[in-house]
Amino acid sequence: MGEEAKGFGEQLYSRLQGKGLSKYQIDKVLALQRLDSEVSDLGVKGLLSEAQLLEISKIGSAARQKQLASLAVEKNLPASWVRELSKLIRKAEKSRTEAETNKYWDFFFEIKEMIEKEGASPAILQLIKHFHVDKPIPHQGSVEVVESADRRVLSFNKMDLELGRGLDVGTVNICAAALRREDGEVVYNIQRNAFLDVRSDTFTKKMLMKLGIDYIVQGDKGYVLGDPAFELANIFEKNTRRPMKDGMISPVEPEALLIVSLLAAELLGHPQSQGEVCAFSVPADPIDAERNVIYHRGALETVLRKLGYSPKPMLEGHAVVFAELAEQDFTGIGISCGGGMFNVCIAYKSVPALTFSTSRGGDWIDNNVASAIGMPASLVCAVKEGGVDLKNPKDRVQEAIVIYYRNLIQYTLETIKQRFESASNMPTFSKPIDLVCAGGTSLIEGFIDVFMEEFSKINFPIEVARIRLARDPLRAIAAGCLQAALEETRALREVQEGPASTLKRTPVTKVSETIPIDRLSARPPAGKSEELVELEEVQPEEIEDLPAEKPPGQPNDRDDGRRR
Repeated sequence: MGEEAKGFGEQLYSRLQGKGLSKYQIDKVLALQRLDSEVSDLGVKGLLSEAQLLEISKIGSAARQKQLASLAVEKNLPASWVRELSKLIRKAEKSRTEAETNKYWDFFFEIKEMIEKEGASPAILQLIKHFHVDKPIPHQGSVEVVESADRRVLSFNKMDLELGRGLDVGTVNICAAALRREDGEVVYNIQRNAFLDVRSDTFTKKMLMKLGIDYIVQGDKGYVLGDPAFELANIFEKNTRRPMKDGMISPVEPEALLIVSLLAAELLGHPQSQGEVCAFSVPADPIDAERNVIYHRGALETVLRKLGYSPKPMLEGHAVVFAELAEQDFTGIGISCGGGMFNVCIAYKSVPALTFSTSRGGDWIDNNVASAIGMPASLVCAVKEGGVDLKNPKDRVQEAIVIYYRNLIQYTLETIKQRFESASNMPTFSKPIDLVCAGGTSLIEGFIDVFMEEFSKINFPIEVARIRLARDPLRAIAAGCLQAALEETRALREVQEGPASTLKRTPVTKVSETIPIDRLSARPPAGKSEELVELEEVQPEEIEDLPAEKPPGQPNDRDDGRRR
């Protein structure tokens, strides 16, 4: 069997065998890879032994791994205790009936309380070893709750990644992106940008542990973050709280920055090296509201800097261009259709020529439909996300959703037209360009069909070749931010390589020093490749003969006169 035909586990096993490791050593390495990153950190700090870590790694839920690890550290439990408690948790996880599961969990929490009060006594250990429940009657088939694979949070710190991360901080979702070094595949972590506050009492902790839900305790408050918060809210018919409002940090949510910081840390992980570049999305200043993004951008920069990253802001619409228009030389129109805002960027060879945002997005649709037909906005959102075809509405609520979607698209296109026609020094495009939509609000069925219908009704000032959705609308902005972070990292590396490298690559390094990251080209602009080749051939003794660089603002010899 060829190496490429083997699964990842087989390939890893073969490689470890090739390094002379025994089967026991290989099994141990693979087991430790299953540990949650926070539990692994306790081992690195010497708070948990290897034997304890191996027992904890056998537990499937990351939340339960962390809770057992916390108990082991706080009460200084030996490995034998961790082994017995791990067995108990695994039996509860594998129980086939709810009654059996509840018996295991009730016993586990009784033992946990006894340990917290009395410490690790031999009598308690004997209770654990001799505990059993009646075996359930065997039956064919079982029901298992499976976490959606594309929403599961993977630890970036366990992967071999290229330097550079991307982060899309949206009103509804927050998404992190990184590039795997081995196969060049982009990996994502995505969660709802939401939270639910819960009591931090014993009963609540028991319930959350039974459900396998992770939570954060801050003082006398507990918080459930991301997708679990949304699911838990639905179970108990509560509303989640959002740290973002209308595309920016919420001014009415006191815990907003704390929650964004916790979610960013969970999705991004620790930087591989101090100061690793993380490009993050920010909206452009809205043209129809008296707001600016200064505080929002600064707050996110502070969050990322505290995590150890070097933060680089990137406009959302420009991130769409970076993610989707590489084949068009990064020339075209990118629209980020978010929950709080629509962000627009018209770019020419990766340089933004026109950027702006409007304060209308998915939440604007929900709120206006709710007002028009007299029902809660949360129910409107549930209907919208439950499946609506904009070309074939089924009832009164869906018809209202279609009306406001059309109005939002029409408003966006008219605004692009007005801004383009009133702007000065805009590029003249020599051929038709693509228009790409991304973001959660564009995911509804029929969105592009309705967009094209509304587009045909106006005299658009730019000739458009195609109107399409991004390949992955929900992750496109994070992918664009990642591309920018990778390019910034390469440029910084070239600067650090030394004077000779800097002289050879002057056009690239100069761009990284003088143009913000949201204007950094992901590839050399057309017409520049020959110049780079010529500079590569320059010898150190010929440097004095190079022509002087023109002062900024003077026309370029290569200017093709495409600006008007």
